[in-house]
Amino acid sequence: MSKKTVGVLVVALALILTIIGCIPKTIPPLRGAYQSEHVNGYIIQMTFQPRDHSFVEYIDNREVDKGTYEEIEDGLYKINGEMQELEITLKSNNSFDLIVKKLNDGNPITFKNVDATPVYIGTEFEDIEEYKTLLE
Repeated sequence: MSKKTVGVLVVALALILTIIGCIPKTIPPLRGAYQSEHVNGYIIQMTFQPRDHSFVEYIDNREVDKGTYEEIEDGLYKINGEMQELEITLKSNNSFDLIVKKLNDGNPITFKNVDATPVYIGTEFEDIEEYKTLLE
């Protein structure tokens, strides 16, 4: 292979990589089921229904908050719950960080999308009020 051919290939490869690097990463829509890892012995789940823009938050399968959400701008959502109002920023890997005041020493907790379909938990527990206090 001649030096000229190698030079053209190197320039073409550099151009292709530059173009790929400039393509904006698309942010998926907020929908389905999101879940945290274990945090202080708890697992937190949030489910988002795009059909009616509703959400439900669970801690250890106990419903602790519910309400609606709206997209403020690309990837930024306002959550309007009965217990709390907050904003989340959805990342291109379909995850977001959220602070639950009484868990993880007030540090953000990462929620990862586990399913595109919202998941609802209908089991009734007698200790729901105890779990709701974690949001205060």
